[in-house]
Amino acid sequence: MSAQAGRERQPVRRAGRAVDLVAEHFIDFFDGIAPTYDDWADNLHRKAAKRLGDLVDPKPGQHVLDVGCGTGLLTRQVADAVGKNGIVVGIDISEGMLAQARKDRRPNTTLVSMAAERLVFRDESFDLVTLGEVLTYLLDPFTALSEALRVLKPHGRLGVSSQRRSLATEAQDVFFASLVALTRRHHLQFPRLSSERANFGEPEMLPGILEVAGFKHVKTTEMVTGGRAQSVEAWMELMAGAGPLPYTMLGVLGPQLRKEFGRELEEDMAGLGEDAFTYHHAYVFATATK
Repeated sequence: MSAQAGRERQPVRRAGRAVDLVAEHFIDFFDGIAPTYDDWADNLHRKAAKRLGDLVDPKPGQHVLDVGCGTGLLTRQVADAVGKNGIVVGIDISEGMLAQARKDRRPNTTLVSMAAERLVFRDESFDLVTLGEVLTYLLDPFTALSEALRVLKPHGRLGVSSQRRSLATEAQDVFFASLVALTRRHHLQFPRLSSERANFGEPEMLPGILEVAGFKHVKTTEMVTGGRAQSVEAWMELMAGAGPLPYTMLGVLGPQLRKEFGRELEEDMAGLGEDAFTYHHAYVFATATK
């Protein structure tokens, strides 16, 4: 795909250095988890990518843009489906993720570092645009969706997946409450986006977001998986991959503080009985057309 000559793109709306720090925090997280991303939580990301790829059902010869391609799980599935006459472009701002994706890049695929809010492609360039597990991490998701709409051909299709956080278990809620309490106790602050992002993956929220962005014929489906960690240490290792906050916080804890936090978690989990150390990972998948 070629950039449109002479076209001036509008800058992403920023709120200053605070937003830049959020971006850096997210990039550090994804760079760090890139080597283990595909296999995390019993292959959760593989399952979510496979489900989204099946739903968007790319056809031979189509041109596809995979926004937030990560390690290339969805990118490879789509590339295989469109075949040698198709074209797939995967974009991400995490060089760690792109490095993993390049290890198994298909011949019909281009992988490039690019922000979802500032696409360089011509209008109406793609038959299909996908955003797998990325919407809540974008600095300006509505600008990104507007860009996706712009680069789609007439009647082109969009595919989105987003985690449905309201179906988390009580054990997950306890963990995050304990983690937030720990950060406050030690006067630690981490860059974060607004709290409404947690609702993006709700089935009553995601269709409205896409419709406001200009998409039509939105259809949704869901997937729920889960399991149980066998120990508090296994639980902390699992939860470290759940997002930038736990990844960073658990990564900076010294050995003594980590042990103390583990003991606190075990005490909190003891009150949950059979629900201790259980987790749910739920997703809402949406397809729509231009």
